[in-house]
Amino acid sequence: MSIVVIVLLACTVLAALVTARVAFRLAVGDGATHALAWGAAGAAVVATFTDVCIVAAALELADGTTSGPRVALTAVTIFVGLVLAYTAYDLTGPRVALPGGTPAPGSSKAKRLASAASTFTGTFVILALILPLLG
Repeated sequence: MSIVVIVLLACTVLAALVTARVAFRLAVGDGATHALAWGAAGAAVVATFTDVCIVAAALELADGTTSGPRVALTAVTIFVGLVLAYTAYDLTGPRVALPGGTPAPGSSKAKRLASAASTFTGTFVILALILPLLG
C-alpha cells in the first residue's frame, strides 16, 4: 500500500465524518427523529466512501500509477456528476407557478441535498460498471 493510498483513506475518513455530521444536523433540522437522522448520517458515510473508492479505483491508485485517459475519464465523470447533482437539486425544489397562481412547495433542503448526493454517487457507480468494459 502506497503512502498515497494511506493519505487518501485518512482524508476520506475525515470527509466522511464531516458529511455524517452535516447529514445528521440537516435531518434533525428537517424534523426527523434521532434514529432516522443517524440513518441519514450513515448513508452519507457510505456515499463518501463509495465516491472516493471508485475514483481511486478508476485512477488505479493502488498500483501507484495512473494514465492520462483514466484521469480524463474521471474528470469528465466528476463534471457530469456535478451537473446531474445540480439538476436533481433544482428539480426537487419549489415548482414554478402559472401566472396568477402560487408556487407548489418542493422538497425540504435536506431531501433536496440527499437527492443530489445520491445522483452524484450514482454517476460514480455507473463509472465503476463501465470501466471494465473499456479495458
